[in-house]
Amino acid sequence: MIKVEMSYLEDLEKEIIKRISEVINEKTLSSVINNDLAFHIKDKSSSNFQQFYFRSLNNPDFYFGSNDFFKQFKSNYSLQGIDNQYLELLEKNKSEIYDLIKQNELSKLYLKYFAKAQIKQKNGIVTKNLGSFFVKLVHTFQPNKYCALDNPIKNYFGLMNESFFIAFCIISKVYREWTKENKNLVKKIRQRLKKIDKQGIIANNETTDLKLLDLIFWKKANVL
Repeated sequence: MIKVEMSYLEDLEKEIIKRISEVINEKTLSSVINNDLAFHIKDKSSSNFQQFYFRSLNNPDFYFGSNDFFKQFKSNYSLQGIDNQYLELLEKNKSEIYDLIKQNELSKLYLKYFAKAQIKQKNGIVTKNLGSFFVKLVHTFQPNKYCALDNPIKNYFGLMNESFFIAFCIISKVYREWTKENKNLVKKIRQRLKKIDKQGIIANNETTDLKLLDLIFWKKANVL
């Protein structure tokens, strides 16, 4: 049974790696830079978001120094369906949440705070899966290891039938492997990106390889 499951996951990973290589290669480099990445520089809402993104990225001082970090996080990421009461719960437990991320105890964190969150609505309390909130928070403090997955990218890679947690693990692993195997191509992307991003909105030292792929495939998945 375990071998079947591993084979299934490996097949998914191979398909995604193949897809990434079809989209990002020497022949498509100019399009990736001038269309996909340039969008995040030119689009006002995206460039404004990047300011919060880099301010919060791997920044425990900002995280612990604010008494409404999760409210700001929800607002800037435009995360829906989360009431203030639950945001306050996360705020009260921010030390444990941070420690679990840094200790890579992601299953424990996900199951305790995000898999079955009790959210207040007009007619009472509903149980919701806050997978999108979870992955973006994990990425914030482990940006070199995990991606900030969202539904359009999840679906773009054919994982619409997988759970958010599983898709997050698969795509993060594939991103890491692909960027490791394509260091020269990633280097070229960074060099050419700097030429069009004079203000360093995304062409800066804080932008991880996984962030670059997220930006590219966000644009691909959200055909604008």
